[in-house]
Amino acid sequence: MAAVEAAINELQKQVANPQPTNWLQQITGSFKDEPAFEDVLAYGRAIRQGDESV
Repeated sequence: MAAVEAAINELQKQVANPQPTNWLQQITGSFKDEPAFEDVLAYGRAIRQGDESV
């Protein structure tokens, strides 16, 4: 019972003081298996380089 109470206390502390969430770490790699991802990267690269044909 003491272990359960300790675990509950720890969870309560975590809920009371949440760690800041880094949104970039959450999405990094989330599109790696998306077939169109390489196309999106190519479009972005072309836009940054000033390719008017995009």
